[in-house]
Amino acid sequence: MKNFEPKTTKTKKGTWTVFLGLCKGCGICLVKCPVKALIFGKEKGVVGQSAPKVIPEKCNLCQTCEINCPDVAIRVDKND
Repeated sequence: MKNFEPKTTKTKKGTWTVFLGLCKGCGICLVKCPVKALIFGKEKGVVGQSAPKVIPEKCNLCQTCEINCPDVAIRVDKND
């Protein structure tokens, strides 16, 4: 059985998490990201497709990826 633990990237600005057990690797988040801060990574989602990975230096935590994900597979939390 594949391990679908969430993959989290923490930065000074906040936290970006992809839930591999929900992500089907559709790529909508990559297309919608206004600063092109996402790429397909090595981790696989629930149907075996590559899941998105954040490029922390580019990400401004605008939550566009989270809002547009049809599978609720991304969470973006800004630090206060």
